[in-house]
Amino acid sequence: MTTDNYCRSTGRRLTYRIQADEWGFFSVHLDDKELLRGQDPLCAHGRHRSPNKRKAQGALHQARLAIESLRDMPEV
Repeated sequence: MTTDNYCRSTGRRLTYRIQADEWGFFSVHLDDKELLRGQDPLCAHGRHRSPNKRKAQGALHQARLAIESLRDMPEV
């Protein structure tokens, strides 16, 4: 499991915690509240169904894109 902190480029610049695993799944947390879950679409149903570090990095990238797309969500 890979954990990373990410700060949004707009808004109040809150720090989000991203947890990604080697299977390509990720979850985004703000404080202790889970905001969203997802999976990197490039490793959803591929030929190689084994865990690796590239899938974790792809999931981190996808989570960062998802956080940036939350521009309409109010930051409390």
